[in-house]
Amino acid sequence: MKPSDAADRPLVVPATLLIVLTAILAALPFFLGSPDPMSGLTLDRAIVSIGDRRYEEVRLPHSWPRRLPEAVSARYAVDFELERAPAEAQSLFIPVVRQRLVISLNGTVLDSSQATPWANLSRGYVKLLPIPPGLLKAGENRLLLTLIRDEGIVPGYLSRIHIGPVGELVESPWFAALLSDQSRSITFALHLWIVIGLLTVWGARPRDAIFRWLVVIGIATLAMVVAEFRPLPDAIDIARPYMVLALSSIGLMMLALALAVSAIPRPRWLIASIVGVPVALVALHASGLVPVVVTTVPSAAIAIAGHVAGGIVLVRTFTLRREWVFGLLAVPFFLTAWFGVRDVAVALGLLPGGFLLSTFVRPLTFLTLLVMLMYKLASSLNRLDDANDILRKRLAEQEAELSALHAKEKELVGQAVREQERLRLMQDLHDGLSGHLVSIIAMSERDGDKGDIERTAREALNDLRLVIQSLDLGDTDLPLALAGFRERLAPQLRRLGIELIWSMKSLPEIHGVTPSNALSVLRILQEAVTNALKHGPARVIEIRGGAGLKDMAVISVANDGSPAMPPGKGNGLSNMQRRARQLGGHVSLMRKEGGSELLLCLPLHLPDGAPYPVYGIHSHPRKS
Repeated sequence: MKPSDAADRPLVVPATLLIVLTAILAALPFFLGSPDPMSGLTLDRAIVSIGDRRYEEVRLPHSWPRRLPEAVSARYAVDFELERAPAEAQSLFIPVVRQRLVISLNGTVLDSSQATPWANLSRGYVKLLPIPPGLLKAGENRLLLTLIRDEGIVPGYLSRIHIGPVGELVESPWFAALLSDQSRSITFALHLWIVIGLLTVWGARPRDAIFRWLVVIGIATLAMVVAEFRPLPDAIDIARPYMVLALSSIGLMMLALALAVSAIPRPRWLIASIVGVPVALVALHASGLVPVVVTTVPSAAIAIAGHVAGGIVLVRTFTLRREWVFGLLAVPFFLTAWFGVRDVAVALGLLPGGFLLSTFVRPLTFLTLLVMLMYKLASSLNRLDDANDILRKRLAEQEAELSALHAKEKELVGQAVREQERLRLMQDLHDGLSGHLVSIIAMSERDGDKGDIERTAREALNDLRLVIQSLDLGDTDLPLALAGFRERLAPQLRRLGIELIWSMKSLPEIHGVTPSNALSVLRILQEAVTNALKHGPARVIEIRGGAGLKDMAVISVANDGSPAMPPGKGNGLSNMQRRARQLGGHVSLMRKEGGSELLLCLPLHLPDGAPYPVYGIHSHPRKS
């Protein structure tokens, strides 16, 4: 995304939607109220005594007043009349109750437990109890409820009480969810799996500050949930009253998370405060020098301030980057702070209320973070796809450019090879054909023998044919060149009365044949035949092809003439040896009884661009 694109993106619509969403969620608990059923007997009056205070009549729901000791109990006496004893089974339903509750009806204890192991008694819970048959009677009935606070400053709370058949009391699925003992255990399991998932991702991305803070916050909140579980080992149970002081650390962690999400460097004091502030509050609380409210209220205030500061950071990032996910993530930050203020007011007795709601907003924070991370993942994948498309396009352009350069280079190389072959052939024509022509001219000027002139002219013609035949040869066309050489050689030897024995069946395939390479092979054979005729005289010439040692091919030229080549000043043998070396092979002359044999050994793959010999076979002028 370009900065100009972000700057041009309007903020009015997403900002308005986020503000409306925040306002609705913030006001929702105040409009919903407690989940009272629409039927059954409703009890809304009670006689209450709290601690040492005398009995007084109150209306339900009722919340304790302020300035009570930490350990205190309140006794509610509810009297009601029934015209007749109910025929069907009845249940007792209390939509909201806060602190530990003991219930008795007409002198019979219905429940004295401390709620489920997952319930947090000081934050509010729902109570539904079956009433034993025959316990309710016609006439006067008395219900006694005792709320007991063992620790903390959160006041007790008792909502209206309902009696009736369970099907009439609990009609809404929301009621069933609140009453289910499994809901908190399922929430804890999901919380645990979220932490495990965050640990896994952080292990793969240890340098990512967002996942690092998510892991820290997840572990800290999970520890607070575990600390509320009952029963607990004594060591953890002793530490539970201090867990509320860790709220300050959670708020500062959320601020650090907001800074990490916004890619803003965190201040140096933040890490020290995350550890130092709760430690100082715990030490002050453990000293017993100050009331509990002096430590718990500042802890909650710091937690609220951390969420507010984090929300402001996210709103600023939303304004600068104009990405809606940052504004969406700010919503649970502000909601947590808002409900935190409400919970503090409820805990101090300044505002009536049943459930403490700030902890219920925390799953919304994780859900919003999950949405943001999924959005970031999708954005990263989109950017990756765009980058791949750009890379594929650039790669295609580079491949096209390289193909064009390769084609051009191939054309230039072909031109260079053709030019080199042309120069080699011109040199060969100069060294071979020009020598014959010079000899013919010299003999003509001196009135030489017509037979010599004719013989020299034929040699020049054969030499020209040899060059022309080699022009159209391909990579493996050496047998074709040899066949053409045989067609020219056989009539000549027949006129001279010489028998030719030819066999190339065993010659292996030779690669890398170029016009120059083929011409060099043919010239070696031509020179070998010329030597056999000149120094023989031979009556039989035998030319055979076969396989040699070490992946070599061998062409032998044998004759039954003189076994030894007389010494002379000619360059025939040296020229053959030089040509063979340039082809990667060698020539050897073997003397045997009744004649001689020349062996031409060639590799199975001739070298590319073998330089052509400077001197031809007949480079020196013939004597007249």
